[in-house]
Amino acid sequence: MKAIIVGSGISGATAAFILKQRGYDVEIFETRPHIAGNCYDVKKNGITVHKYGAHGFHTNLDRIWNFINQFGPFNNWCAEVVANTKEGIIPIPFNDISQEIVGEKTKDQIIDLLFRDYSEKMWGKPWEELPSEITARIKKRRTGTSPCYHSDKYCGVPKYGYTDLFNNMLEGIKVHLNCAPHDWRKQRYDLLVYTGKIDEYFHYSYGRLGYRSLIFQWEKAKKQKVFQVNECNKDNNWMRLIDHSYYYDNSNVEDTIIHKEYSCAHTPSNEPFYPENFGENPIIYKKYNSAAKSQSNVIFTGRLATYKYIDLDTAVAQTMNKLNYGK
Repeated sequence: MKAIIVGSGISGATAAFILKQRGYDVEIFETRPHIAGNCYDVKKNGITVHKYGAHGFHTNLDRIWNFINQFGPFNNWCAEVVANTKEGIIPIPFNDISQEIVGEKTKDQIIDLLFRDYSEKMWGKPWEELPSEITARIKKRRTGTSPCYHSDKYCGVPKYGYTDLFNNMLEGIKVHLNCAPHDWRKQRYDLLVYTGKIDEYFHYSYGRLGYRSLIFQWEKAKKQKVFQVNECNKDNNWMRLIDHSYYYDNSNVEDTIIHKEYSCAHTPSNEPFYPENFGENPIIYKKYNSAAKSQSNVIFTGRLATYKYIDLDTAVAQTMNKLNYGK
């Protein structure tokens, strides 16, 4: 039996591994010149750099953590994030230390201080127009003084990098890189796993769905005080600054690699990162989703194919569930 996977990111790689285990002859078609999708990392001046923004793996589910760890060990890294606000720099999510710095805040005050400007900068829309899928993703108030951005049971990055991890996931699987967007359509298959944009799969027949993209500004710099600084203000037009030396506790380095992230609209010339699941888009997606259900021997999975703003662990779980793996 032949399985074609469109995309070699976390969803595609998970599907490829599972199907190979089941005896499928698996081939992956990837438009980029590398595997691992947005998780792709490289070494630069001795620093492991995440080329498409920071990607920590965090989950509360034992089965997801155990699954991903079979391809390589993880460290126990956690992201320390602070917010540059109109009242100064404070930890985020808002915790007891944040309260010591700026005083007690109501939920609405925390939204105004930490989330409104940042989210409007990221999505290009007023806070009130954003769906709960976006506005409720991050907890507004957390008790305690933990510096970790995520509070999941498991959190880390692969000890040898994501690219190495994906190489292990895809061992023995044929991967075609630098493909044209529709090269996969020329193939015969018994099963197709599609992780690209769902509107592209259907040739935009119901219209184009909206996505946000990112612009990365890279710099060599002195080591920063923390891993990530979110610009929760209107003074700076970038969203966040990230110091890549923190993934592997390079505490002795003086020089590092940082990047600033700017949000922008998705166009044919850049990458789609975040589904804009608001406005008219949910109506358009509903039509594509209905059409997807009528496809035989095709599985749609991942952030772009299911038009959901999901994390890495959810992408793995979603793909496992769609393939009825581990149940």
